[in-house]
Amino acid sequence: MLHNNTPISGMDHLIQKLKKEDAGYSRLSKSIQIVYWILVPFYLFMVIRMTMAGSPLPEILSSVFFLFAMLIFALFFRHYYKEYKYVDYSQPTLIMLKKAAYRYKPFQLKTLWVLLAVLLVNAGLSLGTKHFFDLLGVQFVFWGVMIISGLIGLWIWKIRYKPIRDAALKMIREIECGD
Repeated sequence: MLHNNTPISGMDHLIQKLKKEDAGYSRLSKSIQIVYWILVPFYLFMVIRMTMAGSPLPEILSSVFFLFAMLIFALFFRHYYKEYKYVDYSQPTLIMLKKAAYRYKPFQLKTLWVLLAVLLVNAGLSLGTKHFFDLLGVQFVFWGVMIISGLIGLWIWKIRYKPIRDAALKMIREIECGD
């Protein structure tokens, strides 16, 4: 369910919503990280096999880039899993709310790791092309998919998670200003 029809009112409702969303995000991150942990040994095997078979360097490097991208994604989602699984709701209210607002911020410094992994995937795909026009086609499709995926992600965030973040920020202001 994507839409969030009911406004978040009161601390108890917000905490209940946070617990539900944190648990869901934790499960999703765990599932995604498992997929990447399966892909890491696959690409490692590919690199070893290609190296032993004397494959051309661009093909080997392509698989190395994919290997490192999958490793970054696996570690990133492992971090997210732990972050959302082990939220401490017993902390002082203001600290807990500030951490929640940050957790549900759409862009964080640590998402630069995702950008690095995406660039590695792009490099891996690009090394697999033989002709300039193939490279242009790969770039057009790859970045088109990345932009569309990013926009869909922001749309989901706006509908599902922004209300939680907004409610947390509102309560932080109320606590800090005494309103």
